[in-house]
Amino acid sequence: MSMQVFISGLLLGILLGMLLCYMAVQYYSRPRVRCSKREIDRLAAQFQALFRQIDRDKRRGA
Repeated sequence: MSMQVFISGLLLGILLGMLLCYMAVQYYSRPRVRCSKREIDRLAAQFQALFRQIDRDKRRGA
């Protein structure tokens, strides 16, 4: 009887631990994605400004 309780508790603990790890990974990966998207948007805006400046310089030189 005590062996069955031990094995049941062990399996339940493993399953709950796996669920907790999955939820933690999902929770902590979201802010990084948002941060990365923000970073990409910022870099894209910088590149657009750079290309606009290059176009202005070409028009002045032509």
